[in-house]
Amino acid sequence: MNTLLAPQRPSGLPDTLRLPSRDTRTSLLDRLALHLGLRLLLWSTRTPRLADDRRRHAHTFRHQEATAQRERAYLREASLAPRP
Repeated sequence: MNTLLAPQRPSGLPDTLRLPSRDTRTSLLDRLALHLGLRLLLWSTRTPRLADDRRRHAHTFRHQEATAQRERAYLREASLAPRP
């Protein structure tokens, strides 16, 4: 949307969206709460670290790779086997 083409408020009418009794500045406590909330949201979306220790992770990875290699070898042998 182009803001230059949007309808504009006539300058003679008061802005009804703002209450005259409200302060336009945000208090220090509110700003601190907003910053804390933002930091907590960013912290909660972090990727979790590796739960297992390195040795267990390496063993699991090697096991998965060996299984995948055996499956590839089996499929290769099955595809190259002579047809009856």
